Amino acid sequence: MPIATGAYRYFATAVTAALLGAAAFATPATAQMTEVTFIVVNNLFSSPAFVAVENGYWGEQGLNVKIKLTASGSQVTKALQAGEAQFGHAALSTTIASARASGNMLTGVMPYFNAAEYIALGGRAIIGRKDRGIDAVNPKSLEGKKIGYLRGSTNDVYMRQWFKKNHLDVTKSTLINLPVADMPISITQGVVDAVVPWEPYSAQAIRELGSNAVIVSRAEEGLVSDVIGVVANQDWIKKNYDLLEKFSTGLAKAAQFIRKNPEKAAEIDARYIDGMNVADAAAGFKTLHWDPRVSVCTLEGVVAAGNDMIKDGLIKQDRPFVAADFIDSTVLDRVEKKYPELFADLPKLPTKVADCKGQLVR
Repeated sequence: MPIATGAYRYFATAVTAALLGAAAFATPATAQMTEVTFIVVNNLFSSPAFVAVENGYWGEQGLNVKIKLTASGSQVTKALQAGEAQFGHAALSTTIASARASGNMLTGVMPYFNAAEYIALGGRAIIGRKDRGIDAVNPKSLEGKKIGYLRGSTNDVYMRQWFKKNHLDVTKSTLINLPVADMPISITQGVVDAVVPWEPYSAQAIRELGSNAVIVSRAEEGLVSDVIGVVANQDWIKKNYDLLEKFSTGLAKAAQFIRKNPEKAAEIDARYIDGMNVADAAAGFKTLHWDPRVSVCTLEGVVAAGNDMIKDGLIKQDRPFVAADFIDSTVLDRVEKKYPELFADLPKLPTKVADCKGQLVR
């Protein structure tokens, strides 16, 4: 069953890892573990958190991390503002922009889902029904259809940018706000003609529709900066660099594990995301990228995404966003310097925006 909007599930990482016999937790019973809460969304973008739990990476750092699972980035930001967790998982572009525009002064600590050589590379998709006249080679066939999307999310921006790229009018379509976990059943039952999900729900919708599935767009570059990572209140971050360094080190190890072992990561995810099909996760992983670094491309993308949200009227902000709104790089810089081996398998990064892949469509 999908997680209902507003509902939470909890996972105590030290206990889980101990049950699995993780060597990382072979510390004396009297050792003091620092307890923190990390709130994440029920999708594949949260995979590094699940892997860090199962493989004991946080325990190695002396952390007992309670994972709190919810349904969307907006719920993460509300929970952080309410003090229900110290830090959360969210889009370093669109979610931070929305939060800061509303006075919730969140910023990024470190990404883990990212393709740092790209300005914009989406982990989202637009999936349609063939029997509703949707044709992947004819973009106009989506115009005027009934589309399930998540309002105010990166999926929303991805969809709008796709319409812009193809010189189509999104206002001619009927947009229906849906929880992403409900999108596969909504499209298979014909409640909507198309959906705009994230993984593994994109893969699930494609599998369940079978020959009736139309992949209009999936992990398309040039539409929106799609960078997911750790976020927290900007003032809290400045007081907790040492704690966040330990926490981020565990996530950097997890991201590298996923790059090297996507099949094993899919099996781990299935233990955390209700009703997830391992094959759907494995298929979804083929479209995703796990680079924790921040490059000139990353910064260009997140700033552009936030400012595009202002231009499109999705949020109100009295000044343009700048890079410092989206990430405090202090912790990431420390982790990269101390543990270069966790990044050694990643590609060399551009030093100029002009050399970045995934230039934004304007």
